[in-house]
Amino acid sequence: MKHLGKFMGVLLTAAATAACCVMIAFADGEQEPQIVLKESGVRNQYTLKLDKFSSKFESVQFDICIDKTVDAPEVEWRDNSSAHFQRVDTNQEDGKTVLTVYIDRLRPIANSNSIELADLTFKQTVSASSFSVESDMTALDGDQEKTVFPTPSLTVTSTGGNGDSSGSGSNSGGSWSSDDSDDDDDDDNRSDSSGESSGIVRVSSKNNTILDWNAVSESSNGKSATIKVKDGQVISQDILRQAAQSGRSLKLDYGDFTWVFDTSNGVSIPSNRTYYDFSVNRIDYKNLSVAVENSDLLQFEITYSGQLPCRAALSFNVGSNHAGETVYLSYYNENEAVLQYLSSTVVSSDGTVSFTFTHASKYVLSLKNVWSSVQQDGVTTLATAGGTGTAGVVGNPIESNPNSGIPSVLVPPEDKVEHMSGQDDENVLMPAEGSNDQNNSDALNVVEPAGIGESATEESSSNRSMLPVLVLFLVIGVAALIAVVLKLRIK
Repeated sequence: MKHLGKFMGVLLTAAATAACCVMIAFADGEQEPQIVLKESGVRNQYTLKLDKFSSKFESVQFDICIDKTVDAPEVEWRDNSSAHFQRVDTNQEDGKTVLTVYIDRLRPIANSNSIELADLTFKQTVSASSFSVESDMTALDGDQEKTVFPTPSLTVTSTGGNGDSSGSGSNSGGSWSSDDSDDDDDDDNRSDSSGESSGIVRVSSKNNTILDWNAVSESSNGKSATIKVKDGQVISQDILRQAAQSGRSLKLDYGDFTWVFDTSNGVSIPSNRTYYDFSVNRIDYKNLSVAVENSDLLQFEITYSGQLPCRAALSFNVGSNHAGETVYLSYYNENEAVLQYLSSTVVSSDGTVSFTFTHASKYVLSLKNVWSSVQQDGVTTLATAGGTGTAGVVGNPIESNPNSGIPSVLVPPEDKVEHMSGQDDENVLMPAEGSNDQNNSDALNVVEPAGIGESATEESSSNRSMLPVLVLFLVIGVAALIAVVLKLRIK
């Protein structure tokens, strides 16, 4: 019996250990958010971004510390809806400046677990190495359940020259890159050695070259100027100004994609902007794939975000195997959590497509028309987007205005996508946000996949929270059963 008692003790200890491991695994399943400050190309301005931030959170508070005293920055929120509470408080103490960020919304802050929040413009020059995080991040979900992230990591990216470096050099084409915030090959990883709590700070100073007019090669007829742009090179605002003044179009050849800027009507460039980064990054969000019913050929994000200096055509190759097929371009309006239809075109024989933009952001290119359509005599026709452009005609830019009545399809929160399997066959038709059914009888409807309502959310959340408890009881029950069987066999 002594041996049995020892065996039961070991067995129960192992069961408890296994249960703890299971519960820890579930607890660790919450991804650690990352605060990102990215030099924007405007003098003394950083773009504030959250990465790996769960789409279940609707409120957040965190601090950013600067190692010297600076004035409060000018804050321009990307989503400036009056329905939100969002604020940045500035406090100076002990020779440091602490920026406390408060955000409270009635919907997910980061619908795809990544979001650009605001542009912070400082009166003084603040180097990338001046920033740190020295306190916890607190986030609340839609049920007001709190999650605390001890000293989250901070990544600060800059050109390394603060707009002062320039040059041309020999240029080879760039290529599609992936938006990966964990790429720290050139980073200076720092942590606080003073004994105080501090998050990991990655200072990414890429020493990007700011190309000037010396990098330009002119066409034989003198009507266009071309620059071959390498990875890590950005475009001085002066290049665009000189192209406009000389009456030339500007072609930026990145290798896998090409921009052509039409400067014939001049360019609009803020006086405090030093450079533009027109590189294009691949992104891969599950919820965007779901929104276009897994027909996405490409999801991409233009590094520069905002109004372009002038109309510009972006051309790239999607593969000659898609030649002759119609593809649809949509703009990801993260603030409204919708994909807004922009334009469509037919893929050329060599697989190339081209679209004209007036704005830079995140986009999806899909094979399927998932937007509502008008059925007339058995023929499906795609409605035009707010009357500002014609569907299927390249060269007619469509403004990314969420209030323009553009056909939209809802994008579910990233963290809910895994609960949508088997629910794609039935859809609930709902009017697009901001549309007026009485005044716009032809407005296209938003299609929301069934089962994404509030009740489904609460049920799935409850099931997830109960799972560790059920596993614990299961492990203990199995251990007890084995002990009883062994005891009976010994008798």
